[in-house]
Amino acid sequence: MEILLSAKHISKTFNGKKVLDNVNIEINESEVVAITGTSGAGKTTLLNILSTLDKPDLNNKSSLIIDNDNIFNLSNIKLANLRNEKIGFVFQFHELIPELTVLENVSLPGWIKNDDSVEKKAKGLLDYLGLIDFIDKKPSTLSGGEKQRVAIARALINKPKIIFADEPTGNLDSKNSKILFNLLFKLRDNYNCSVVIVTHNEKNANICDRKLLIIDGKIKD
Repeated sequence: MEILLSAKHISKTFNGKKVLDNVNIEINESEVVAITGTSGAGKTTLLNILSTLDKPDLNNKSSLIIDNDNIFNLSNIKLANLRNEKIGFVFQFHELIPELTVLENVSLPGWIKNDDSVEKKAKGLLDYLGLIDFIDKKPSTLSGGEKQRVAIARALINKPKIIFADEPTGNLDSKNSKILFNLLFKLRDNYNCSVVIVTHNEKNANICDRKLLIIDGKIKD
């Protein structure tokens, strides 16, 4: 199995407190990995660094390689392009743009890369996710589970290599939480992408291919 993401010697300090302490992690292609731990353990900080939304402390040993690109060596423009083309994001609060329709929200990453066929692709994804009847609706009219499925469609629109999800089921009831987790596995199988999920839900974490536990900024074996 090929390694898609490799992070080495990742540390992060906030206000003098070390939130991440020399973390090393590898994610394989088409792998679903859960990151678990108590509040304040460093889960979201690690996810933000792995997904290129944040940077670790300056360290000559630190490296983050995604699909053979050394992230810390990229210019801001190249990093933005890589983030748009190879990485998908699903957040706890979905982060949909309220003024845009469902179709427009999903199409947005494709518009950024000037993909003329993105709306056709978006409709196909929304149909696949059971949301085709909602394409002209605004996010405020959707349920929590529907909003998260729209967010997943947006994350998938550019066919990323890896999706990062931060507590994607945190605001859903147990039934919709299970549906969403099963959907992430289905997407892994059908779209051949890796998924890294921060979750407090041990039941969901236990069905992932691997579970990584963070305690006091360190990954425990």
